[in-house]
Amino acid sequence: MIEAQPTPLVDVKTWIGVLGIVAATILAVVCWRAGTTTSDFGPILEGAPPFESTHYDGLWISGAGLSILVAGLMAIDVVRRVRVGFVASR
Repeated sequence: MIEAQPTPLVDVKTWIGVLGIVAATILAVVCWRAGTTTSDFGPILEGAPPFESTHYDGLWISGAGLSILVAGLMAIDVVRRVRVGFVASR
């Protein structure tokens, strides 16, 4: 006879954590895009290549890094909750 695998007990807090991971990741992308500015400059001399400059704003980039940190901590918590729920369902 084949035994059915126990399904993990996943509560509302786990789904809120997953939603938080997605939200923090989207916030990180928005902050990163807001923190970078690209400027194109034409060639100074005839035959010289054009120049492209990227300016990074430290506050926006720091916000993106902090958002990724929060998403990572939430991911660790979600994995912990799922594992504990799986063990509890046995």
